[in-house]
Amino acid sequence: MTKISAADVPLRILAVACALVAAPAAAQNPGKVGSPLETIKAFEDDFRLVGIGVSAEGRVFASAPASRVRSRFSMVEVNPRSGAITPYPDAAWNNFSEQGDGKSEWISVQALWVDKADHLWALDSSLSKVDQERLPPKLVEFDLSNNKVIRQYDFKGVVSAKDSLNDARIDTVHHYAYLTNAGNKGSLVALDLKTGNARQVLVGDRSTFADPKQHLMIGKEIALRPDGSVVAIHADGIALSPDAQWLYYRPLTDHNYWRVATSALRDARLSETELAKRVEYLGSSVLSGGLIMDKHGTLYGGDLENGTVVSITRTPSHTLNTKVFVSDPSKLSWADGFAISGGYLYIADSHLWEVAFKNDLPRSGPFTIFRVKLPR
Repeated sequence: MTKISAADVPLRILAVACALVAAPAAAQNPGKVGSPLETIKAFEDDFRLVGIGVSAEGRVFASAPASRVRSRFSMVEVNPRSGAITPYPDAAWNNFSEQGDGKSEWISVQALWVDKADHLWALDSSLSKVDQERLPPKLVEFDLSNNKVIRQYDFKGVVSAKDSLNDARIDTVHHYAYLTNAGNKGSLVALDLKTGNARQVLVGDRSTFADPKQHLMIGKEIALRPDGSVVAIHADGIALSPDAQWLYYRPLTDHNYWRVATSALRDARLSETELAKRVEYLGSSVLSGGLIMDKHGTLYGGDLENGTVVSITRTPSHTLNTKVFVSDPSKLSWADGFAISGGYLYIADSHLWEVAFKNDLPRSGPFTIFRVKLPR
């Protein structure tokens, strides 16, 4: 289908969006705001943290994808009391070989999620440089009572090496998984957990393809890749509503927020054009990577350009209300992965802009898992 940028959204909607972007709460780092950040674990260069998952009992899991540098482990469990780490589910899974079959080893674990049944899910995005016919991306479900694999799903024939599966949410009501694809043209993937059938949808849609007129800014500079090209990251952040009726998502390198009914994503009878018409534009807010939604329907995301975490709600007039939820310039850099457990928001600070881009910034601190108390 023809790609439509956010510039094609009706002007009356964009006028509201521009006003929201200019809101003082989302426009600059305001110093310390909110409850203090509690450090759960700080990692050094041998574990480049990105993903995080926390069980109902407070077990903490973390992942380190291998897109540029392979960490000592790809996925670990963190003892929140002692800080000790254990490769998960064991050392063998964390010993990758390009000659292996990829079924019992981690290639590049991008994201983690613990569902409402307290099952742990790990999204292994694979790598563009490997043979993805043999080593495809996979989504692995673990039973946390015994740390054994329940089932794993691959995406052969669904995504290509040009795609980059980025994050996932598990719908235990309808037995589906929804994933974002940040690479290629941008898209969502809907996976039927009962049959294992997956479909890539909304490919290159205005909601999944980052608006090329907007950019991730690092100070006054546009963020660049190591090869000098402008950073363009498509569908990235994703959140599922508490009732599993709506999926919220957005490209990373623009300010636009979107949602679509999960019933539409599950309906294979809808054409791409018909599905695109079901997508709702919510408005504009901070440029965030990871997203998460709490039981009250409040979105939380990292304001990547200002080093804060914000809360986002919809007003009665259906615009977005963005507030700084937590800010600590001395600690927080790039709030990436999120988890919620026991009344706390867990935050994975990946320092991505300092380790993955060409803007030559020194790393301002360790890769860190924080947590902060949520409103009741």
